[in-house]
Amino acid sequence: MLLRAIILVGPVAASLALYFSLSLYVFPQSYQIEPRRPEAVITNVSLSTAEVKLEGTFVISVTGTNRGEEADMQIVSIGFPNLTRADNIEVLKHIFVQTPILIDAGKPVGSEYAGNGRPVDAQYASVEAFSRPWAGGSSYNIDLQVRPQTEGMFAVFVKSVAFPHSWDGAHWPHEGISDYQKEFVEVYHVQVTKP
Repeated sequence: MLLRAIILVGPVAASLALYFSLSLYVFPQSYQIEPRRPEAVITNVSLSTAEVKLEGTFVISVTGTNRGEEADMQIVSIGFPNLTRADNIEVLKHIFVQTPILIDAGKPVGSEYAGNGRPVDAQYASVEAFSRPWAGGSSYNIDLQVRPQTEGMFAVFVKSVAFPHSWDGAHWPHEGISDYQKEFVEVYHVQVTKP
């Protein structure tokens, strides 16, 4: 009887060991899906003028492209560190799927990717234009009219982020200065002079 039990326990133990090995190493690999790799790129930024009189306006046109696989969502963000209120920004036209959002300084936005993942407060006025979903190979454009409120060098920060952000190509640009969300931005300037 003891010999029979040992003979029965051996194959059962081997079967269980085989099953647990498969469940830890083989089965998870067969169900693993590679994340999509959208590639966010800003393909055009144009300013209507390099110099504007105080209380005058200029137009900035920005085109974002997804050069990779389909994105769940891609954002084109245009920030104005010299402005605290978005009422000095007007959306003239856009072809994004969703309506662009005007953001005042102090409003909670996105998240600080390098930090704890919670929303951060905007430190300046900006516009976030996005499409959900954003097909690979497609482009969207926005034209904004901006009225600077102070003399001097007026800065414009431009970036684009695609989701899922599963690789470095999901963020554009890949280097430069960082904004308050710890993301790189491309910087453009307009000189604001006395009227």
